[in-house]
Amino acid sequence: MPLRDFLKGFSAPRWLTPKTCRPLPLVFSQFREVLKANNSALEIIADMGEKLSGEYLFDLRYVESTVEEMITAMRRAIDAINILTEDQFVALNEVFTPMETRVRAILNKRDDRDGLSLLWLAEVETRHWPLVGGKAAHLSELLHNPKVRVPEGFVITASLFHELLDLNGIRPEFDRFEQLLSEHLPDEEALEALRLLLHEKVLHAVPPAGFLAALSDSLKKLGESCPSPLFLAVRSSAQEEDMDFSFAGQFHSVLQVPPQAETVYYAYLQVAASLFGAKAILYRRQVFPEGGTMSIAACCQRMIMAQASGIIYSVDPMEPGSQSMVVVGALGQGQAVVEGQVPTDFFRISKGEVVQVLERVIAAKHEALLPTGDADGGLEMHAIPEAQVEAPCLEDHILLELGGLALHLETFFKRPQDIEWTLDPQGILYILQSRPLLITESAQGAPRLSEKLEGYELIAADVGRVAQQGIGAGPVYWVETLADLKDFPEGAVLISHRDSSQFVQVMQRAAAIVTEVGTPASHMATLCREFRVPCLVGVPDIMSKVTPGEEITVDAEDRRIYRGRAVELLTYQATTTMDLNMAPEFRMLRRILREVSRLNLVDPLMQDFKPEGCKTFHDVLRFIHETAVLHLVDLGRDDHCFPGGLARRLDLPIQAGILAIDIGGGIAPDAPRDQIPFSAIRSIPFRAILQGMLFPGAWHQETMPVSFRDMMHSMMTTPQDTLSGQYTGHNIAIISETYVNLCFRFGYHFNIIDAFCHDVERDNHIYFRFLGGATDIAKRSRRATLIATILEAFDFSVKTRGDLVIARTGNLVQSEMERTLDILGRLIGFTRQLDVQMTDDQVVARYAEAFLMGDYGVVAEKR
Repeated sequence: MPLRDFLKGFSAPRWLTPKTCRPLPLVFSQFREVLKANNSALEIIADMGEKLSGEYLFDLRYVESTVEEMITAMRRAIDAINILTEDQFVALNEVFTPMETRVRAILNKRDDRDGLSLLWLAEVETRHWPLVGGKAAHLSELLHNPKVRVPEGFVITASLFHELLDLNGIRPEFDRFEQLLSEHLPDEEALEALRLLLHEKVLHAVPPAGFLAALSDSLKKLGESCPSPLFLAVRSSAQEEDMDFSFAGQFHSVLQVPPQAETVYYAYLQVAASLFGAKAILYRRQVFPEGGTMSIAACCQRMIMAQASGIIYSVDPMEPGSQSMVVVGALGQGQAVVEGQVPTDFFRISKGEVVQVLERVIAAKHEALLPTGDADGGLEMHAIPEAQVEAPCLEDHILLELGGLALHLETFFKRPQDIEWTLDPQGILYILQSRPLLITESAQGAPRLSEKLEGYELIAADVGRVAQQGIGAGPVYWVETLADLKDFPEGAVLISHRDSSQFVQVMQRAAAIVTEVGTPASHMATLCREFRVPCLVGVPDIMSKVTPGEEITVDAEDRRIYRGRAVELLTYQATTTMDLNMAPEFRMLRRILREVSRLNLVDPLMQDFKPEGCKTFHDVLRFIHETAVLHLVDLGRDDHCFPGGLARRLDLPIQAGILAIDIGGGIAPDAPRDQIPFSAIRSIPFRAILQGMLFPGAWHQETMPVSFRDMMHSMMTTPQDTLSGQYTGHNIAIISETYVNLCFRFGYHFNIIDAFCHDVERDNHIYFRFLGGATDIAKRSRRATLIATILEAFDFSVKTRGDLVIARTGNLVQSEMERTLDILGRLIGFTRQLDVQMTDDQVVARYAEAFLMGDYGVVAEKR
């Protein structure tokens, strides 16, 4: 690092000013203020998420007022963390300001105006969705999905659409048109006249200066990455298209477009003008009778030379209870299929564990829509050779692959899908779009639902709490450690003892999540709402009631779990969920939550866990919470400000040598001034740790034999940073009734535990740090691995580096916090001198198993 960069971290006034020590109770109260402000903001976000469950009625005034409350709470949380840390994170204000601006833009319905006019599909982020429209948003998600192939391309965004309106003087007519659409009884003649005028003016709109040059650069870049010859598909991507409403066939698409900027721009104008097409407006007035502004973007993707194309529905819309998928297809480009220009083959595929072709109806296909072959592009009908007329457009192995893709996309988007596909001459399947499949079912069957469910065994009823409503079914998959997530199968139901934000790794593959411990206000619950994963938390003993691999159905609406796949419930869900999304206030709230609640800073141990890494409100709150915890940890290590005169020695039956500093309610008032007995400890987290350390057999009084080589190695190599922050000669616990910061040293290893534990689970956390030992680095590293393995089994987020272990957990109810801290106390005692015995990796596995089985006496047996 250059010297000038190094010195930037030491501004002169701060470096030269003597450090001011604040009273410990004051710092602790500031810490509590951070938690209070943080929780207030999280509760508002959670409340908005619950409103999307469909059980509540709300209006736009609720959305507007709640957003204002949320922004105020966020600013309060940022102020609180800066008071606690003495302005170390003022940069959070700069990070948060653009987030606030984007949310206000959604409220003011202007979030589709500010941004780049050209965006690569691969670079689209959630914050770009209003700019790129629904279809491009879905395609950009799929582009990062390794199981799905999507043609490369870029988006001409809605920002350009608005720029064209302003540049070409069309804005007044557009605003008047939108106003008429929102009126209950508009002047139909005026509306139609404006529609025609807007269609014509947009079709002839002049581009802004420099746009064609930028478009030409994008086409050149696309051509360099695609096989030759390159032609493009220019398709519509309106704001609401392919999201809650399909807008199927309502807007214009231009296919086989040559890669010249002027030609692509003209194709784009045709797409943009179709926003004012007669059928598009009629559809829009039907689905949005209350009005609302709408703009349009366009996807420009590489045209796939199609051997065959068509549609697959992941649920048969005519028989949603049949558990089958439907495929229609024809030779050539899919436009002829969706426009009904050619006869199509029909296939029915099963949705069971083994996908099978159930039915084939092969049509005589005399023509196919194919490229003209001219340099000017375009498609035209071509005659099919006689030998291929009666042949199916897809072979069975491709059909099964397509069925597997449809199941994957249904799980990915958590609802039945309407998928457009195409097959290239090399037999590679591409997905051109995937949108929600709207299924309707007559109300006749609804009253009989409860009767139909009587045939299923109830595993649990009216238990737990709903973190995200919905219904999901699949084979049970137990997650006991985070390592289990690596093998999580597609479409399974995740069952775990407790919740964890780390489950986000598999949420797009999970049919549902059920935990024995957890809260609807946890980070995991927020993520479930974001990914629409049906989730029940706090379902007691669920792991003892289900077997890995068996099919179950989770009804996270009525809080019931059935053994087997309750097809009737799944059908009920498929025929009702669309209704929930139709109200404008519902759609706006969902867009705001998409901007607010997504959590990117999942792991505080990663390098991007810093203010600049925050992309959403939730990220900022997560950063603030973790930073506040770390600040208290650092405070406990601050030898300069630590008021040692307040320390009181504990009188324990083990030789732990701990001094306690009570900052409020941690020790009984009538306890002696010194030699505090265990019975006088009132601090909930500290008492739980001590209880674990005192558990019979966990703490070994005898000294382990250390070889001369190990001892010398340790004395020569103990890291300086290990010693620099410790209380040499003392083990110190700063405690209150609900808090402990415990720093101690046993021999040559060092521990820090920082924990907060009371009845509001969201405040609860445990931070654990372990380092050092009296042996060589190989043995110490093995002990670190042993500790990490055990901590992961108890759902800690763990990071190791050499002999350093850092672990975190939180969001636990008080009883679970006390149990976990008790385990941590036992672990400290159990592993205290074990590095001596860490001779190989098999020993690590043997001791880990012994600890998890409660066999603490194994340590004495091995000496």
